[in-house]
Amino acid sequence: MLSLQVNKKIFTRLITALLSLFILSASCAFAAESLSFWNGDVKKGDVTMRRNGTMQEVAVDEVISSLGFVPKSDASSIIVVLDGKKIEFWNASNVVRAAGSIISFPLPVSNVDGHWWGEAKSVAEAFGYFYAAIGKPAAFRWGESSAAPQPAVQPRAAEPKAEVKPAEPEKKPVVKIPPAEPAPQPAEPEEKYTPAAPAVAFSGKARPIVVVDAGHGGHDPGAAANGVREKDVNLKAALQLGEILRQYGIDARLTRRTDVYLKLAERTAFANKNEADVFISLHCNAMPKGRSNVAGLEYYIMALPSDKDAMNLAIAENKEISAGVDSAAEAQRADKKTQLLLKILGDMQQNDKISESTALAEVMHKAAKSGSMPMRKVAQAPFFVLRGAGMPAVLVEMGYLTNAAEAKKLNSASYRESLCRSIAQGVVQYIKAHPTQR
Repeated sequence: MLSLQVNKKIFTRLITALLSLFILSASCAFAAESLSFWNGDVKKGDVTMRRNGTMQEVAVDEVISSLGFVPKSDASSIIVVLDGKKIEFWNASNVVRAAGSIISFPLPVSNVDGHWWGEAKSVAEAFGYFYAAIGKPAAFRWGESSAAPQPAVQPRAAEPKAEVKPAEPEKKPVVKIPPAEPAPQPAEPEEKYTPAAPAVAFSGKARPIVVVDAGHGGHDPGAAANGVREKDVNLKAALQLGEILRQYGIDARLTRRTDVYLKLAERTAFANKNEADVFISLHCNAMPKGRSNVAGLEYYIMALPSDKDAMNLAIAENKEISAGVDSAAEAQRADKKTQLLLKILGDMQQNDKISESTALAEVMHKAAKSGSMPMRKVAQAPFFVLRGAGMPAVLVEMGYLTNAAEAKKLNSASYRESLCRSIAQGVVQYIKAHPTQR
């Protein structure tokens, strides 16, 4: 009997010890890692870190708190405003805007598990731009919580606003973070599609780079008719076109992957920063009442207007709508910008680009016709979104939302796939005839 009691005591102690060991190991396994955040030699705090594949992501909200800022945030964005300058992070977006500069992130920003997550080096770089804009010294760096900090992350070259120029780095080694294309967002359940993989046209390290721009977004819906909004169609088509281009072996990069607003100049600045070989801006068209029968695909290049409709379209696309309000003042401002652009078109360098863009548009036109797409015309007009591009650039009006039948097709994933495939084939043919110089 005594032996049994002793055995029970030993067994109970053994079980207790094992449970304690399990709880301890579990707590260690799930304990959050952290990185120390430094500005120069001043430690700002320890920031929660998580691993995403081979990359480190940090809690952006904790970075903001460590710098003493109070952000404005909701489910879609977290923003810091100081002295009229902003740094903006958008959920599921691969770009961050810091004082007017667009910073490409190798992983999309995400708002999950109570934190805003961003790739560590890119976060430090973005705040470097922001600090430069507000006139504060910045030498942001990361270090292990118990180790010395890493070398300061220097901002990459970007396209800041004219009045904001990041300070020239002192003779320090620059940490170059090459732009990387994130994994594509999953399609909406009703928009699933599986395109047939084409033959790979390009391979190796020197793959051509194509920037795809989904026009409008955020508070700017673009055209809207027959229950369809332009910004939504543009984004869905951009995601599909990007995927098809990647199947051809092209390095496709998108100006936006979510419903966010980017200024016209920021779109071409993104293309220039990524040293794109081709820039494609996707849009949908609309006609006034009485012309709802107009339909078809149109390609536009940046040049003097070819007709009245092209000129009116340019004025409409050149608007930077505020809070979704279309007013007479906005129309007048767009008209003035367009007239100014007409004067700029005499520039010799611009004329060289017109020739290249014309060749691109013509090849895309032929590809569309061979794919039996409803082709309407190739035209030219002064579009601001194309003005800043330092490479062949084409604005694609994928169809007319004011035409009920065409609006229905544009809202269909299968039709957009056929349309995007014809666009991709045209781009591939052009690049093969005009190979990249990298």
